[in-house]
Amino acid sequence: MPSTKEPGKHVRSLDSKGFYSDNYKEGMLYSLLIRSPAPSGKLKSISISNLPEGYFLFTAEDFPGIKHIEINSHETKIFGFGQISYAGEPLGILVGPDEYVLEELAHQVNINFDIEDLEDAFNNVIKVQKKNSEKMNENNSTDEEVSTTDLTNFVSQLNEMPSLNTVIDKTHVEENTETILASRTVKTGAWKRYSAEQAEKKLFAKADFVTSEEWTLQLPVPSWQETAGAFCYMEGKKLHIFAPIKWTYLILKTLAQTLSIPEENIYIHKTKSTGIGSRGLWRTTQICAQVALASFLTKKPVKLVLSQDEQDKFNTLGVQTKFNYKTAVTKNGKIKAMDIHIDIDAGSFNPFAQEITDRLTISACNYYKPENVRIITKCHTSKNPPTSIGIKNLESQAFFAIENQIQKISNTTNLFPDDIRKVNTEVEKTDFPFHLYFDDYQETFENVIKRSDFNRKYASYHMDAIDRVEKDSTPFFGLPLRGIGVSSAYNISSYFGESCFSYDPKIEVTLTKDNKVVIQSMTPSSTIAEIWKNTVMEVMDIKKENVIISSEYTLENIPTSPEDTFSSISTVNEILKKCCQDIQKKRFRQPLPISSAKKLGTGTKNSWNKEKFSGNPFGTSSFASTVVEVELDSYTFSEKIKGIWITINCGEILDKAAALRTIRLEIQQELSRLVEGRSIPCDNYSIDFIESTGKSGQLGDLVHNTLPAAFSTAMSLALDTQLTKVPFSENLIYTLTKEQEAKKQMVKEVNDEGGNK
Repeated sequence: MPSTKEPGKHVRSLDSKGFYSDNYKEGMLYSLLIRSPAPSGKLKSISISNLPEGYFLFTAEDFPGIKHIEINSHETKIFGFGQISYAGEPLGILVGPDEYVLEELAHQVNINFDIEDLEDAFNNVIKVQKKNSEKMNENNSTDEEVSTTDLTNFVSQLNEMPSLNTVIDKTHVEENTETILASRTVKTGAWKRYSAEQAEKKLFAKADFVTSEEWTLQLPVPSWQETAGAFCYMEGKKLHIFAPIKWTYLILKTLAQTLSIPEENIYIHKTKSTGIGSRGLWRTTQICAQVALASFLTKKPVKLVLSQDEQDKFNTLGVQTKFNYKTAVTKNGKIKAMDIHIDIDAGSFNPFAQEITDRLTISACNYYKPENVRIITKCHTSKNPPTSIGIKNLESQAFFAIENQIQKISNTTNLFPDDIRKVNTEVEKTDFPFHLYFDDYQETFENVIKRSDFNRKYASYHMDAIDRVEKDSTPFFGLPLRGIGVSSAYNISSYFGESCFSYDPKIEVTLTKDNKVVIQSMTPSSTIAEIWKNTVMEVMDIKKENVIISSEYTLENIPTSPEDTFSSISTVNEILKKCCQDIQKKRFRQPLPISSAKKLGTGTKNSWNKEKFSGNPFGTSSFASTVVEVELDSYTFSEKIKGIWITINCGEILDKAAALRTIRLEIQQELSRLVEGRSIPCDNYSIDFIESTGKSGQLGDLVHNTLPAAFSTAMSLALDTQLTKVPFSENLIYTLTKEQEAKKQMVKEVNDEGGNK
């Protein structure tokens, strides 16, 4: 492959190849992490006696350089030392040639904490358990449920206590451990003009309808995918590491600082990452540093593969968030006021807390613009494991919440869901701070409503649900229950708010002496690569086979941001086109090679005012509306999706066949996550694109941003109740079905009593 790099420069390829877990070298050692048995306390020592020959235990004390990762002015420990932050925090790595021996040795590791008073530690467990019981009572749990949960939690907390010679530091258990990491408050209309009490009275006291609910979306990543881990070996003074890396720059800097070795001696080999969501960024860097330390000190190849249990507990995707909506609505469905409270659990820490907080705040109203809005978002710590950021699908939780709230308004007002949406997207004079622009979003929504025959089915299923309760109709336990739901959302290409990432793609194009065009960039998908080659061919009249995409960078020029921050088709293709046009102008006036490097202009970024937290914070956006029709078997409590209709407006479609493949794949991926433990079948889905000549927007994650809410609202209609979180289990469906049976019986008894009178 031709290279435009200067001779003698240290060059690294950022192309992704293979899977890290497939790597093997002669003499390779396996490894596992030793984790804290307690959620808090001051670590005194970690040791193991009588280690067999060829086995090693390494901790934070063994790093020749610094013992942490520096991210966004935040220091994250690679191995825990000093004060423990959460149960399961990695304290060391155990290394050896036999995996089974490692498992046995792990039980012999001694983890000692500073001793205070055993009685105080036991009392701390009791206090925590008492608080949990009080919370369950507040949630109207039955005595039997509280008793069973009390016993289970109590035993679990006792097991999490250190051994009798190690005691939890009481100052970190009995006190409130929550610390606010980031917050954001937005007020418009009456919320801005009056005090909170006055605004509450003016907006909600005389409203025709008031609805409120709490929503949660926490979709899992399928367990069949490769878990997190890394493979590392030394080759002389050179360190080679293989991992599903998304942030090469951070890993390179971290390994150089922690192992005190030059960056030119570190070789990063990117492997393929999971197809659904990214768990990487700082957590992949932490794992790489842990494995690299073991290989660096033993001078042997070392591999670490997290167990599925570790993956589920300590490498969860994104943050746990609760959205609480209270809305005041008029008789015609107009939302006069929204009071939104967003609670973000960042775990023990999260270096991206402010960006997560801000982006969820911006997306909390989706594309609706109520006259009076108050949004209070708080991101806080907890004793849960630390969290990261899902750059590409961060807003999905907000879309799930607001779209379900819109459906609840529809249920309360007895108006059609499409009527509610139409009346709340009409442009009015407002001081709403976020100016989000979507071409033809109304056409997109109307298309999916028409193609799915939504209104006819919705009316039919809605009346059937009412009849099941009010008229005690027998089909409830004979025929399948049916429901249909709709959801709309957008997807963004870049974010211009406060962030530790630049979201600023840069492309360098070089026309070589042998008339080949080399595009230097992170390696794109095969589809995008084909689009780029077509762009070069059109602008520069170069044969497609002479266009080469190179992911080689000198150490000085490796992108400082994660690759997910600049994956937009439209933005990068536009920059590529400008580079080609620039070279074309100079092509016959200057000697070859000729290079042109460009990045995003400042005009788009200037649309967002960081100080006032207003304007348009996103780059190119795309929009989608999705309808889901479900069928529920009332005997087996299993659900089936009868049909999925999705209409997308993503600007100019550069490759329609590839776009269809992308959407179909994402639909299948999403169907594997909606219900715990299984994938929902669906053989009937329709995908439409709104023809447009606008800039191409992101296709990825449009399904993820819309399908969960459409599915939950459809299931809510089928069950004639409100599902407030996804994923849910078949046990939950069984419980809700039994509740409906009890509801029917209660209505029947009331009617019978009224008839007797």
